[in-house]
Amino acid sequence: MLAYERKSRIIEYLEQNGKAEVNVLARLMGVVPETIRRDLRELESQGVLKRTHGGAVIEHPREREYPVQVRVMKNAVEKDRLCRKAAEFVNEGDLIFVDNSSTLVNLIKHIDDDIHLSILTNSIKVLQEYARYKKDNITMLCSGGVFNRANLSLSGTLSDKFTREFFPNKAFVSCHGVSAEHGFTDGNLHEVAFRREIISLAEKVYFLVDHSKFDRLGPIKLGGLDICDVLITDTEPPAELTEQLKLSRPDMEIIICSE
Repeated sequence: MLAYERKSRIIEYLEQNGKAEVNVLARLMGVVPETIRRDLRELESQGVLKRTHGGAVIEHPREREYPVQVRVMKNAVEKDRLCRKAAEFVNEGDLIFVDNSSTLVNLIKHIDDDIHLSILTNSIKVLQEYARYKKDNITMLCSGGVFNRANLSLSGTLSDKFTREFFPNKAFVSCHGVSAEHGFTDGNLHEVAFRREIISLAEKVYFLVDHSKFDRLGPIKLGGLDICDVLITDTEPPAELTEQLKLSRPDMEIIICSE
């Protein structure tokens, strides 16, 4: 098991249980206790948890909004799988939007090197991945705007003005939660406004949503279920949600990326 997978599992365990012991985590992960201690030290330095004697705790796990550097580790395997599938929809000559959600970070690495396209983003993390993988086939367009340190993103009036100059044929986005009753919801007012703008400009909208976001409610409404053209997820959505998705958008495509 790779380090990012272990950390993802540790965060999930703590969110479910509130606390964890080093020896228990070591057995679950199949590694020695010292490996877990090292992981806990790194996660504590990122503000995810607080180490205790023999383990770690997390306060109010369901209420926390982690920095994007931490969120990328949550359900990391599932998110990578969604990005791999989403990359299959990227074609030669596309102008696509990639949002700043932790789910979309890995999209760039899965885009074929032979496909030439342009990407519009407000995500510093996506820009870092672009530099890391040296994708010369991609022209990167950065929105500009006010820098959000926690989300590693750009937003505000400058971002909105810049973005309105483009009409992406595809937008790849995620959200805080999605439910049959409330639709797509998110957590940051400025990010929601920017994402709504992109969704309104794009010809086709792809939502990448892992199972942890089903029936989860964010504090701000992003939009109804009908704003989604293609839903890419790792698990069959709950029956009520699936029914409402089809009612709101009969032509919506739901893609399940199972293992």
